[in-house]
Amino acid sequence: MADNHSLQRLLSAFNVTDLGEGDPITGCNLLATMAVTLGNLSQPGSGLRSTDGRLLPVSCNLLATGSLLGSLVIDEVVTPVGRCQDNLLGQLTRLLKNDAAEGNKPTPRKWSLAKGQPNQGEKALLQIMTRDQDFPPLFGSIQDEWKQVLSEPPSPRVEDLVRRPRVFVTAHTRSHLEKLLPDAHLGEALVAIGLGRAADATKLDDLFPRLMDGMFPGGPAGELVRGRLLVTDRGGILREVAASTDAKHSWLGRLVWLVEGDAGPDAPPVGKTGGLIQLPRLTRRFGEAVRSTIARRLDTDEPQPLVYTEDLSSYQANWMEFLRDKEASLPGIRGIARSLFPSLVFGLARLTAAGVPQGFQYHLEGIEAFARFLIERMEAARNEMLWSPEQARRLRLKESLLEKLADGPQEARSMARRFHRLPKPVCKGLLQELEDEGKAMLIGSKWTLTKRQPTTR
Repeated sequence: MADNHSLQRLLSAFNVTDLGEGDPITGCNLLATMAVTLGNLSQPGSGLRSTDGRLLPVSCNLLATGSLLGSLVIDEVVTPVGRCQDNLLGQLTRLLKNDAAEGNKPTPRKWSLAKGQPNQGEKALLQIMTRDQDFPPLFGSIQDEWKQVLSEPPSPRVEDLVRRPRVFVTAHTRSHLEKLLPDAHLGEALVAIGLGRAADATKLDDLFPRLMDGMFPGGPAGELVRGRLLVTDRGGILREVAASTDAKHSWLGRLVWLVEGDAGPDAPPVGKTGGLIQLPRLTRRFGEAVRSTIARRLDTDEPQPLVYTEDLSSYQANWMEFLRDKEASLPGIRGIARSLFPSLVFGLARLTAAGVPQGFQYHLEGIEAFARFLIERMEAARNEMLWSPEQARRLRLKESLLEKLADGPQEARSMARRFHRLPKPVCKGLLQELEDEGKAMLIGSKWTLTKRQPTTR
């Protein structure tokens, strides 16, 4: 359970009730979406560096479900980001037209596009390809020079930005989306899409998993593209497909769900109490943070990822332990939400980077409690959507296991093979439940019925 006091202070400091237009749960989810989006928009390689040198990446795939939340995410997150992207595309288009016009003048050019200086990787490659084969390198070896080539991309130029200008991608159809993905800036982009019906989720089943894993070969020369997903579900499609056995909906289970509704837990009382200083004009701050984050990503003079130094070692260990305890009810959650806590830390730092009122403060304990609160709400919502059909399925499987045990003692492995596509860990878990219920026992390596256990055969 999240630390309510720390959570209350954080949510009050960021005034989530006003952010959610009177609904603190919606405000919580919108704040999380803003923070994670700023991480997803940052240059690849951005993150939080601990004192031991380890870099925690900041990126997370989100599903915002609910009518009010979906509407606010589109208005307050997707629209400002999209406006920045449109402005960039418009400016580049105008620049290219002006450059072409300047080049077509009969008089010498008054200006030309900057080419930039080659970085060490480019210099090393040039040295390799133009060296005299009879003489070794003056410093190091050929392998050292190749290491330098492999360590960094070429220094960014205007033509690179023109060729791949999209930090943000959205589309109305799958085919349209696939046409835009090759334009992803530096091979990564925030990808926003809305679900209007269950069929929308089905059509994306083989695209989005590859995109999330960075295994979509969409670059101009076959370079891999990674997408950071922001999926909105204003019509409650998630509830419709959550209990589906259709594997084409399984990619939705790889997102962190930000959910409305009363499945719980409830937000603690949020308000300005005890002299707490609140952060004003959060939506305006988000717009400023978006522009600042993208501007840093596009900076060709200092093309470096944004890295904050913050020792999160103990916090991240606690976070992973918390997620491990949730694996039974949220399968795969350790991988899905591993970067949620660092992403919130990073994103809230970006939201407050432009300055805060005197006396305003928030703490890592509050962010950790916030992350736990979001996952607990995801867990409760998933249980509400899936528990009844899943419970019935597990009950049927346990009854079948008891019938098979009536034939005599058996190993879990052989029993799993007798079921169609029943994973061995699931079979073992069901047998352990039967043991807890006093219906089966493990003797040596084989399971058997208890002496008191009646069978249904």
